[in-house]
Amino acid sequence: MLLFLLVVTGCQERNTMNGPLYKGRPLTIGVIGDEPVVRESNITFKPLTLEVLEKNPTKLSSQLDAVFITRDYFREASEPQYTKAYKTAAIPFIFIKLDKLLAAYTVEQLSYDDVPDAFDLMFASAVYQAPGADEPNLWGFGLYNDVENETNVKTTYSTIFSSIESKRIGK
Repeated sequence: MLLFLLVVTGCQERNTMNGPLYKGRPLTIGVIGDEPVVRESNITFKPLTLEVLEKNPTKLSSQLDAVFITRDYFREASEPQYTKAYKTAAIPFIFIKLDKLLAAYTVEQLSYDDVPDAFDLMFASAVYQAPGADEPNLWGFGLYNDVENETNVKTTYSTIFSSIESKRIGK
């Protein structure tokens, strides 16, 4: 029994990485959906609605560093009226556990149901269009060894925060 527990524990440790904590400047991130549980104390989450994206997307960059969109809102967030926000807000939009290709959010003529399922095992997918850019940049964040557990998820969030701060998303 003890040998079994040692083997199981050893396998779990190989599939877990407790990476560095994000220690950069404080970030304010809008969240459409459920707020994630993270390790950092310098991250502020602000609840948002999709309607806010539609009304004045260019104002978002003065208030937020990024926007997270969670699974319950993927279908609605792919509607054409929100595509403008993803292209003009000048902040990254990060889809947590996206199960479709990002084209549903970047091509106005496509909807959530029109695009194929994503099979790339990304924990989070980001779209960011810099001011003046013709096309958006797309980016993905995976989990360590593609294993979803609390430690790996929190480490991936730390990586996302570092990327937001350093403007590495899409570069």
